[in-house]
Amino acid sequence: MKTQNTFFIKFTVYFLIISVLTALFCVFVCGSMKNGTSDVFEDDPKTADKMLTVVIDAGHGGEDGGASSAAGLYEKDVNLDISMMLYDMFTANGVNVVMTRTDDRLLYNRNIDFKGRKKMLDLAARLSIAEKTPDSIFLSIHMNAFTDPRYDGLQVWYSPNNEESEKIAKLIQDGAKILQSENNRKIKKAGSNIYLLHRSDSPSVLVECGFLSNPAEAEKLENREYRRQIAFVIFNSVMEYLTPGES
Repeated sequence: MKTQNTFFIKFTVYFLIISVLTALFCVFVCGSMKNGTSDVFEDDPKTADKMLTVVIDAGHGGEDGGASSAAGLYEKDVNLDISMMLYDMFTANGVNVVMTRTDDRLLYNRNIDFKGRKKMLDLAARLSIAEKTPDSIFLSIHMNAFTDPRYDGLQVWYSPNNEESEKIAKLIQDGAKILQSENNRKIKKAGSNIYLLHRSDSPSVLVECGFLSNPAEAEKLENREYRRQIAFVIFNSVMEYLTPGES
């Protein structure tokens, strides 16, 4: 109970601080990102001396909308919105960030024969970005869906290739309870069906932030303030991992 109360206090205070910081940050920085790509983040000399990087992967994009709600909310759009919020939160706190995408597109190379291979080329490109970023945490943002609309709640998958992945996944899963008190989901080890986690050697997790197939949860995810709260839970959990002595 003490841990949960401490987290709630941190959540409330940090959320207010981050809201102010990210608003100020956007005034000076977000304008330069309107036409940007991942290169904007990878090549920034100002962040070259950072000790650790978080690679934020907004799942799907472009022709691949991912899951969708009955009201027409596409996973690719929610993924990107939450990912950009995470970008603001991490950079405002001095953490170097690499984005796999900052706009609505798949990452396949349009200068080669991509017919029938768009999704595989896209995944390979995302993995390549992670592999080219040393000392990094790979954080993939997704939404869930299932044929039975009863299911809801955030759930985290982790890579079996790095023992730190499970630690990060557990922190995020535990942190989700501040927003979803009845969320009793357990973290899961990724199999070969999750391409990026199965092949990544760095600490890597995939966060299914909610079920678009659940009408009530999909309605919450339409609200940007709720998305920001989801982003903050993820951000705070990763920061707890990065700065254990301060938690």
